[in-house]
Amino acid sequence: MNDTTSSPSRLLKITAVAARWLLALLIGAWLMLALSVLVLHAWIVPRIGEYRGALEAQASKAIGVPVRIGSITAKGGTLFPSFELRQVVLHDPQQREALRLARVVASVSPRSLWRLNFEQVYIERPELEVRRDTAGKLHVAGLSMDTDTTGEGRGADWFFAQREFVIQGGIVRWTDESRGAPSLLLSDVQFIARNGPRSHTMRLDATPPAGWGERFTLRGAFRQPLLTVRSGNWKSWDGVAYAELPRIDIRQLGQHVTLDARVREGDGALRIWADVEDGQIAGGTADVALLRVDASLGKSLQPLVLRDVTGRLAGRMTHEAQEFSTTDLQFQTPEGMRWPGGNLWFQHLPAKGRVAERGALRADRLDLAALAMIADRLPLDAKSRETIDGLAPRGLVERVDASWQGPLGAPDKYQARGRVSGFGVASQPAEPRTVPAAAAVPGP
Repeated sequence: MNDTTSSPSRLLKITAVAARWLLALLIGAWLMLALSVLVLHAWIVPRIGEYRGALEAQASKAIGVPVRIGSITAKGGTLFPSFELRQVVLHDPQQREALRLARVVASVSPRSLWRLNFEQVYIERPELEVRRDTAGKLHVAGLSMDTDTTGEGRGADWFFAQREFVIQGGIVRWTDESRGAPSLLLSDVQFIARNGPRSHTMRLDATPPAGWGERFTLRGAFRQPLLTVRSGNWKSWDGVAYAELPRIDIRQLGQHVTLDARVREGDGALRIWADVEDGQIAGGTADVALLRVDASLGKSLQPLVLRDVTGRLAGRMTHEAQEFSTTDLQFQTPEGMRWPGGNLWFQHLPAKGRVAERGALRADRLDLAALAMIADRLPLDAKSRETIDGLAPRGLVERVDASWQGPLGAPDKYQARGRVSGFGVASQPAEPRTVPAAAAVPGP
C-alpha cells in the first residue's frame, strides 16, 4: 500500500517543481522584455543621436563595409519605437560610394529584440548598384553576397537575418563585368523580402529600359537546411523561383542571361518557374507566347525561324534523371508548315549500380514533316540529321509510347506502340553488305 500511494506523491512533487521553474522562466522573460522596453524609451530613445558613431561602427562591423549615417532619430509613440536614419551611405572595399539612402526607417519588436535584429527595414527611393565581378561574385551595394569561407558573406548574413526588408521606388543599376555588357538600369523598383528562421521569400517588380519590354515580376520562395549556421548561405537553399515577363525582347535579355542560343530576334511573353536545389537550378517550366523567334542553337547550325510560338516547355536535369516535355506546343515555319500543338515527354535514367540505363518516350500530335523541316536547325548529331533528311518522313503521330533498356542508340530491350496517320517515307536502297542485311525501305 505504501508503494502504491507514494508513487503519485513523488510524481506530483516533480510536476510541481517543474511548474514552478517554468513559471519562473516565464516571469523572467517578461521582466527582461519589460526592462528592454524601459531602457529603450527611458535611455536610448532620448539619446539616440549620441550613439550615431557607435552605431556606424557596429553597422560597419555587422555588414562588412564602411557605413556612414548623416543623422538618426527615434519615435517612441508606440510600445516599441522606430528609428529613422537620414543620408545613410555605404562604401565598397575600394571606398567608392556604393549606396546612398535618403531615408531609412527601422522598427523593432519583441521577436527582433530577442534575435538582435530589426522587425522591418523600410527604404525609400534608393539608388542601388548591383555588380557581378570578373570572378563571378555578386556584390549588392558593395556587400559581397558570396558565401565562401573567407568571411566575405557578412553582408548576406545580415540581410537575410532581418525579418522584413522593403524598398519602394528604387533605381537599380545592374553591371556584369564578367560579360562586358552595358549596364542595365531598372526603374520604379519595388522589393520585399521576408525572412524566417529557415524560410526566405522575395518579390521584385521593376520597369526595364525602353526597348526591353514591359514591367516584370520576379519571385522566390526558399528554405535552408535545418542545421545551417549562416542565414546568408544561399548556396545551400532549396525552393522555387518565378519570373513573369508580359513582353520581353529576348535578344536584349541574352546580353545579361546565359542562353544556349544566339538570338537574333525574339519578342513576346514568358512565364518561367525554376526549381532550385542547393542554390543551383535543377529544372524548370516555361510558358511561351512569342510572335517571332530567330535563333541559332549551335555554332554550325542554320538559324531556326519560327512564328507564333505558344505552349509549355519543361525540363529537369539531375544526376538521377533527365526529363524534357512539351505541352500544347504550337508554331509555324516560314514555309507555312504549322506544328499542330503536340505533346511530348522524354525521360532518360542513367545506369546506377546494378540497374541498367533506361528511358521512355510518350508523344502525340507530332507532325513528322514539320519536324523533318527543322531537324537541320536542331542540336542533333550528324548521323540523326542525315537519316531524317534521307527518309523525309511525313504524317501525323497521333500517339506513341515507347520504352527501352540500355543505350539509346543500341538498346538491349525495347517496346513501342503507337498510331500514325498519313505516314510515308522516301524510298531507300539496301546497302550492299557481306552479311544478310535489312531490305531496302520502300517508298510510297
